[in-house]
Amino acid sequence: MNRRSAVFAGVAGLAGLAVAVPLLTAASEQDPATAVPPSPTASSEASSGTRAPRTVRVMPLGASTTAGVGSSDFGGYRLPLGRLVAGHSGYAIDFVGSRAQGPMDDNEHEGHPGYTVGRIRAGVDRWIAAAGPDVVLLHIGLNNLNRGGDPDRAADEAEDLVERIFTLRPGGTVIMQGLVPSTPGSKDQDISEPIAAYNRRLKQIEAREQGAGRHFAFVKAPWLTPAEQADASTPAELADGLHPNDTGYAKVADAFYEAMERAHAAGWFGM
Repeated sequence: MNRRSAVFAGVAGLAGLAVAVPLLTAASEQDPATAVPPSPTASSEASSGTRAPRTVRVMPLGASTTAGVGSSDFGGYRLPLGRLVAGHSGYAIDFVGSRAQGPMDDNEHEGHPGYTVGRIRAGVDRWIAAAGPDVVLLHIGLNNLNRGGDPDRAADEAEDLVERIFTLRPGGTVIMQGLVPSTPGSKDQDISEPIAAYNRRLKQIEAREQGAGRHFAFVKAPWLTPAEQADASTPAELADGLHPNDTGYAKVADAFYEAMERAHAAGWFGM
C-alpha cells in the first residue's frame, strides 16, 4: 500500500505537567525490541535557526467511528483533529494504520467497522508491529454494547487491550475516549445505562495505568444531539443511532486534541 503521510504541524502546546519522559522504544509482536519502524525524530535546525516540530506517529484505533462512518467524507474525527494540531501545537502528527479513508492526504487509520473490543485485540499485535505508533487513540466498545454485551466484560477486554498496547510499545501514549453518552443505539433500545457503566470502568483504568507510570489518559466523550432530539435551534450531531455527523466528529476531535495537548505538555511524546 502506498503510504500517504502528510504532516500536520503547529505552534504551541497547552500548559500541563512538566515531567520529561524518555522516548518509547520500537516493538513488535514477536520481539518488542526490534521489528517496528523507528519513531521519527525532530528535524535538525533549519537554516533560519529554528527547529522543526517533532513528528509523532498517531494510530487512530477502533471500529466504525474511527473509520469515519457517518461523516460526509469519511474524514471522521481525524480530519478536524489534524487541522487542530496543525493550527495550534508544538508538534506534528502523522496518522498511521493499515487502512486509508478521508479526503486529506494523511488519512491512514486502524478503524474496522463492526469490530468488537475482542476482535480489535486479536489484530492489534500485527497492526502495532507494522505501524510503530508513538500514540494510540482508542474509541472502542460501542459494538459490544449495541449488541447487548455486558459493559463490565467489555471494559475488562478494553483494559486487556490497553495492557497489550503498552507491552508492544512501552513508553508510548494511549488516549482512550469514552463512548458518547447520548448514543441511542441502532436497535430501538436504550443503551445509555450500559454506556454510562462502561465509561465509569474506563475512567478507572486511568488511575491504575498512571499509577504504574504509563502514559494513559481517559477522555470524557462529548454529549451529542441525536437526530430525534434535534430541532431548528439544536441541530443533530449524530448521523444515526451510532455515529456522529460532521458536527459531532468535530466535538470528538476537540476532546482528543485537548488530551493530546496535555500529553505533549507533560512530555509524553518524548520532547
